[in-house]
Amino acid sequence: LATFLRGEGMGNHLVTPGTAAAFGGLSAELRAYGIPAACAADGPSGIRMDTGQKATLMTIGTLLACTWNTKLMEELYYLEGLELVKNEVDTLLGPGMNIHRHPLNGRNFEYFSEDPLLTGEFTKAATLGMHKGGASGTIKHFAANDQEKERLHVDSVVSERALREIHLKPFEIAVKEGNALSIMTSYNPINGVQTASNYDLNTTILRGEWGYTGMVMTDWWAIMNNPVTMGDSKRQHASYMVKSQNDLYMVVNNHEAKSNVLGDDLEDSVKNGTLTIGEMQRSVINILNFILQSPVIEREIKADNVIKISGKATDPSIELIVNDKLEIKMDSTVNKTTSFNVSNKGIYSMYVEMNYTNTKLGQSACNILLNSEFIYNAQSSDTSGKWIRHFALNLELETGLYDLELDFRRPGMTVGTILIIKN
Repeated sequence: LATFLRGEGMGNHLVTPGTAAAFGGLSAELRAYGIPAACAADGPSGIRMDTGQKATLMTIGTLLACTWNTKLMEELYYLEGLELVKNEVDTLLGPGMNIHRHPLNGRNFEYFSEDPLLTGEFTKAATLGMHKGGASGTIKHFAANDQEKERLHVDSVVSERALREIHLKPFEIAVKEGNALSIMTSYNPINGVQTASNYDLNTTILRGEWGYTGMVMTDWWAIMNNPVTMGDSKRQHASYMVKSQNDLYMVVNNHEAKSNVLGDDLEDSVKNGTLTIGEMQRSVINILNFILQSPVIEREIKADNVIKISGKATDPSIELIVNDKLEIKMDSTVNKTTSFNVSNKGIYSMYVEMNYTNTKLGQSACNILLNSEFIYNAQSSDTSGKWIRHFALNLELETGLYDLELDFRRPGMTVGTILIIKN
């Protein structure tokens, strides 16, 4: 259950490479039950794939709302739904639908307007269009997200009337009339309670008053606090998230949802009686209901990937994998190619070491190719100058020569040592 409540990303091999996240069947045990890994992709301006694959760039939300033409909006997002299905993406992380409150809000471009009715009607048109195209959208950011700077901590202090009439009204329209299936909470607290763990927001209003039966996910690397006493806000407070019926935490590192790399408190909270198995099952049901209504349920379930690559003619001057282990020191921020020989064919695991020093909001991505074949999209957010090592994938390598290539798609990250170990 705990594994199910954690999403992985970005660039997960179980879903379309370069997309924002995978959730659902992230472990072999869950996939054995027939639960697939669903795919989410940024964002409000169309599918973002950090592998460099092409996708349609959508006009920003503000300009779309300037048309006052909801019929055109629905037709546009019908085409977007078709493109999502074609790329095996189950939900687009959008549209964004917060209210324009200040001209310097860094997210204004992806929101529609300062008017709740106009915003709600355009969001409804987008969700209905994507449904007709076979996919869905994740409407966001729920709710009262007014600025980007210090977005995790700036408290949106607001009266209940203003909240209901202005900030929540567009979401209510999208839920009741647009059949929204997925919602993303915002980073900010509302009156001291983080939205990702806000019971009144996610259960009392959304599910109780509006009758919403879909899935709710956090924004990426969100923080939560106690919905009653408030207190410290941390990523590890996943029990407060589940109790409030925000179902899915986004995101943890790829391949590490099961191991609880983030160190959240789900298992400990069940053991000490502050979280029930039933509350976890309730959120899992919400996620499963979304999956059952998504294109992924019709696709073949992907196993833990083993990519088979054939070697080229051996070059004796090139380094050989010795004792079934090779450390390739790339230490590069630019495109780079190196080579190695394999004398002992078999299944090898690849690990990629990365370092990215930037703002907390920055992200970088690099494609890794082997003998000119794409094998992995390495992605990283800010690591505060620390080296991190991610498991990438398993490779079935024949004997011969291999050219390993770095192809940076978004600059800033340093790829350090690439470790290849025989299983």
